[in-house]
Amino acid sequence: MIVIITAIILQITAAILALRQMGGKSASGWLFIALPLLFMGTVKAIDLAGYSLGINMEILTLLVGASMFVGLIFVSRIFRAYQQNLTLFKSIQDIDRVMLSSLSYNGVINAIIDKINQTLSPDAVGIYKYDKQGRKLNVLKTHNLSREFQAKVTGDGNEFIKSVIDNKRTLIIDRFADDEDAGFLPLLRKEGFTSYLGTPIVSKGGAPIGAMALYLKRPRNYSKYDIDFVRTMGSQVAIALDREQYIDRIHEMNFESVYSLVQAIEMRDPYTRGHSLQVAKLASAIAQAIGFTGRDLELVKFAGLLHDVGKIAVPECILQKPSFLTSDEWKVIQLHPKQSATIIDPIKGLRQIRDWVLYHHERWDGRGYPKNIRGDRIPIQSRILSVCDTYSAMTEDRPYRKRLSDEDARTEIRKVSGSQLDPKVANIFLDLGVNGHNGNFINTFSKDTLLGDVNLEPGNNGNSFSQTVFNLQKS
Repeated sequence: MIVIITAIILQITAAILALRQMGGKSASGWLFIALPLLFMGTVKAIDLAGYSLGINMEILTLLVGASMFVGLIFVSRIFRAYQQNLTLFKSIQDIDRVMLSSLSYNGVINAIIDKINQTLSPDAVGIYKYDKQGRKLNVLKTHNLSREFQAKVTGDGNEFIKSVIDNKRTLIIDRFADDEDAGFLPLLRKEGFTSYLGTPIVSKGGAPIGAMALYLKRPRNYSKYDIDFVRTMGSQVAIALDREQYIDRIHEMNFESVYSLVQAIEMRDPYTRGHSLQVAKLASAIAQAIGFTGRDLELVKFAGLLHDVGKIAVPECILQKPSFLTSDEWKVIQLHPKQSATIIDPIKGLRQIRDWVLYHHERWDGRGYPKNIRGDRIPIQSRILSVCDTYSAMTEDRPYRKRLSDEDARTEIRKVSGSQLDPKVANIFLDLGVNGHNGNFINTFSKDTLLGDVNLEPGNNGNSFSQTVFNLQKS
């Protein structure tokens, strides 16, 4: 009896464990394994108990074996799909890594082409950028395409790419029909191509900004995985181009573009919308209280607006993660001051704020990042930004916590004063109150200053602060 009970328990356990693996339609193949095991185990248990169901055990074994074989086919498909998804995930990870190490889209595009070549082995690849105003297609990057082809591929006769962009849909031609010889086909045939896959590159706003095409010299039936992979690579190209556009707008450097850019970047993370504007407003109030005036005050405001611009290089899955970050994800976040400084550095008239932004996450006790500098070695402007950034972050909702009240946030500021924050700057902030500024922050910018280079170039020593600021720097 113990043997019978044990056999039944083992068979039921095996069946339940198999059934628990079901995670999708293809996973129903586990039923072909779990149910026969359960049925056969039950029959054997009844037989061992001395009862007979009149079932031919040889036939039963044959049926069970056949059913399990079918199940194994399904399971192998599941495993293959898992491997394909793992490859796709790793490719996206590698592309994200390149995006974090370089703000230039060239490195990202090259990495994407390499991944496509490694995964799908096309004979040639073309990535094209669409000029909406001129309704013109420009070659962004190609692999293994002749100069003649590149010169002609963007012409009006390319109905393939035109269809991809206009319809925002992937176009797949497994094999060119032998009796068709119109439009773009003669050029493709001249290059020896017989198969084509084109996918749109769509910005986050939904507008088509380009297309990516794969050219093959042999007919090929693309799987659903292949198509998903190409579309995903297309979306990565779109992210790189969107980011490049944001950076170009910063370099144009006028009032409207700076403020709208910051808003656009913060739209990626709904939990920090308005954060940079609040930091700039509070930093302005502290700087005024310390004695900053004129151009020095304007630059502090710019530093507040742009202190987190480097987060444009941080993947949204990290920015919007609903739980606490892992150590690896935290390392990615810690790169953003360097990325911000890299973006700001080429801007004429704002190079002075580069280091202020770079060091705004340094701590008074030297345990911050990226350089672990401490005390008055941290620029006074960075210490101002640090206080404002800390307060603003605490009084905003996060995916993993609710905002603190003004009173609780002020209590925390007092606690970390002298360790995380410069105690004198923290005290100035606490004395001012939250509404230390009149709230009309946008209107306090001098438009004449912001629209040109006038008064934005650094002076002889880059510092014209009041004696109060000098004392703070030396304290």
